[in-house]
Amino acid sequence: MWRSFPFSGAGLMHTNGSWIARGVVAACAALGVAACGSNSPTGGGQQASSVTVTPPTSTVVAGDSVSLTATAKDAQGNPITNPSITWTVSDTDAVSVSSTGLVNTLLASTDTVTATVGGVSGAAVVTVQPPTPIQLNEGGLVGAVTFPNGSTASGGQGNPVDTIPCGTGADAEHYHAHVSLIVNGQQIALPLGVGIKDAFVEGDSLAIAGTCFYWLHSHDRTGIIHVEPSVTGHTFTLGEYFDIWGEPLTSGNVAGNQGAVTVYVDGARYLGDPRAIVLAAHQQITIEVGNRVAPPVFDFPPDY
Repeated sequence: MWRSFPFSGAGLMHTNGSWIARGVVAACAALGVAACGSNSPTGGGQQASSVTVTPPTSTVVAGDSVSLTATAKDAQGNPITNPSITWTVSDTDAVSVSSTGLVNTLLASTDTVTATVGGVSGAAVVTVQPPTPIQLNEGGLVGAVTFPNGSTASGGQGNPVDTIPCGTGADAEHYHAHVSLIVNGQQIALPLGVGIKDAFVEGDSLAIAGTCFYWLHSHDRTGIIHVEPSVTGHTFTLGEYFDIWGEPLTSGNVAGNQGAVTVYVDGARYLGDPRAIVLAAHQQITIEVGNRVAPPVFDFPPDY
């Protein structure tokens, strides 16, 4: 036969919206649990009072990873078991963080990585240093060879492209920019002889002559674009180079490689139309299709 408890307060306590036997509450207190039966997201019914992220500071090179750990404690200093942790970063262009605290780095930067448990946060600082530059050499190769030499049939074949002529090669200005193409983490070599009609190739590595030269052209597979107009006062874009090559350059298609496109210019994320990038001396452009990775850094040949 059921018998109701008297409401004298001797046997029951009202906590967290429910009546619970005093003995149960006492047992919870002895275990350091703030409120039995709580559905708190911090785990075990404990409320987070502090969150500590370790290591508190890290220094890595762009492209490397570092694993962070978050420890949450309640007001009594007891660790919370299996808390629900939300990880965030201060600069999503430079670094990313997984649900387990693994930080992947992309760009040189100083970033704050924050772990939040039940509205309480702790943070660590990750300093990302630039990678060691890769030396470029004339006639060299950067990336896997997948494209044939020269411009395609729809590119520059001697006729003007975007008003850019194919001339004798006599230049009034001469400077160089560099383009990297990375598809799902693999660097792809840009072809030699783009913008050089009927290119004469020495050793399958260097186009040294041709019947005419566009003001934008390439001599090798390093990714170096030679900007050599025969008159001064012109600016040139990356889109014009791709037109001379005869390959598409859009936000979803780069030379036939389709997918999400991420662009970096001189180590910074570029969010505009990649075709509109104005070429400049010793500029470094990285175009990534698919998975994002840390863009490489290069040193131009000494005489460039």
